Amino acid sequence: MTADQSKLEQQLAKLHQQYMERLKEDIPVLASEVGALVTLPAQSDWRAVILPLKHKFHTLAGSAGTFGLPQLGKLAKNLELQLKDWMAQESAPDLAAINSFMSIFQQVQYAHQSGHQVMNLTSARLDLLNDQKAIIYVLEDDEETAHHLTLTLATFGYQVQSFKRIAELDLALKTKLPDALILDISLPDEEQTGLEYIAGFQKTLVEALPVLVLTSHNSFEHHLQAVRIGARGYFVKPVNTTSLEARLQRLLAVRRREAFRVLIVDDDQLLAEHYALVLQGAGLRAEILLDPSQIYEGLNRFRPDVVLLDVLMPGCSGPELAQLIRLQDEWLSVPIIYLSSETDGERQLAALVKGGDDFLTKPITDTALIVAVFARAQRARQLADMMTKDSLTGLLQHARVKERLSHELQRSERTGEPLSVVMLDIDHFKKVNDNYGHLIGDQVISSLANLLKQQLRKTDIIGRYGGEEFLLILPDCNQQQAFGLVEQLRQSFASLPFSFDYQNFHCTFSAGISQAKGADDTEQLIDQADKALYSSKHAGRNQTQFYQQPS
Repeated sequence: MTADQSKLEQQLAKLHQQYMERLKEDIPVLASEVGALVTLPAQSDWRAVILPLKHKFHTLAGSAGTFGLPQLGKLAKNLELQLKDWMAQESAPDLAAINSFMSIFQQVQYAHQSGHQVMNLTSARLDLLNDQKAIIYVLEDDEETAHHLTLTLATFGYQVQSFKRIAELDLALKTKLPDALILDISLPDEEQTGLEYIAGFQKTLVEALPVLVLTSHNSFEHHLQAVRIGARGYFVKPVNTTSLEARLQRLLAVRRREAFRVLIVDDDQLLAEHYALVLQGAGLRAEILLDPSQIYEGLNRFRPDVVLLDVLMPGCSGPELAQLIRLQDEWLSVPIIYLSSETDGERQLAALVKGGDDFLTKPITDTALIVAVFARAQRARQLADMMTKDSLTGLLQHARVKERLSHELQRSERTGEPLSVVMLDIDHFKKVNDNYGHLIGDQVISSLANLLKQQLRKTDIIGRYGGEEFLLILPDCNQQQAFGLVEQLRQSFASLPFSFDYQNFHCTFSAGISQAKGADDTEQLIDQADKALYSSKHAGRNQTQFYQQPS
């Protein structure tokens, strides 16, 4: 880490510390004001008491997430919405409603206290926090459909809560917002349809809740109604749960996407720090490089989605540095954005010809900078995914996953951390294609791919090695840990129900594990995992075995 990066982190840490100190004062004041609500029903001017409290929770909801306390922000937003509902009532809330409000506020106090601990945890622990199960609410009055959907999503690692009535769902939504909602349109015992209810609820939210629709209707009118309430998926019964889970995973992946990485190369340190803070404030990651001679080191370490490049720098101009970057095949596709006070159109064009993709003129507003960088980064990552990932599963292609294994093997040798490699193969997959058709076979492959993405760590690397074979790369994971992980995956996959012609069936996989040992190269590791896989197949399938060194 450079001195400039350290300074930037210190600035952000200082802001965070100041915010945490402010919370130490604000939360007890809020607690006192919340406690005073018990006298509300007896006060004639009860709205005058609620209004300033609503403003305080509004402020807390807007600031907490910015300073690394997202759960605190969500709770504050829920309380703000509850106070807003009370303001619209004809009479003051009763004691039961106030007690419910106070119980949620207790979670605010806990989230504030735990926030101090979160900031001091190691990066490994932060990864675990980020990998918490997504919460999914399901509104479905048909018990069989609800049970099948809940079982399937739980197998994929989601935390699912199912509701039969709108009133039950409404109470849950006002207590805690889920990551996504799946709802049936037709609810015969309700005065509202599912769409009518959620359309009204979405209006109370700052950010719309992702919704997937279940229905027996397949008309244009129903599709249009779903679009108008902001639905992100439409599934006609009988529901293909594999397709629904795949859509759900893509939806959540976009929301939880790893932040775009921007490498800023500029000899003006203060200006570079300003750009970095602006971009980080917009949710991007930014790293500053003041010395152009360290460009390759910066690229390999940070692996940016976009390079933001000053045109005029001492010793090496921006266009020269761009051409230097383009000398390496690995960096041919990374977008380079020039940032300069140069306004001459011909000179800008000459710079673009020399390795650039876009030209921004200083001075530039913060908003314009964010939009330009975000658009380029998003497009670059989409293209990179298309070139490196398998179209059916979204996993790394054969060559790319081997390439990543080579990098991880080098890192393991350098750090001394264990590295495990796993080869998976779906059992009797030819019979699946023969008995149910290739479309169902594709669903089985996609389901296993989604299960792997859902249950493995963010640091793990998954590739579709070919056909029904998958290759897993597990950094900082020894053989025993890998065995426990793969066995859990194997059991989850075996319990996953697939449907064909209104009948369910199940599939299994076999696995083999190898571990990096000193001089092992990529091909040796894969070959060892493949031999262990063959042993699992030979021993009866649906099991996991280690590679055994020949005696």
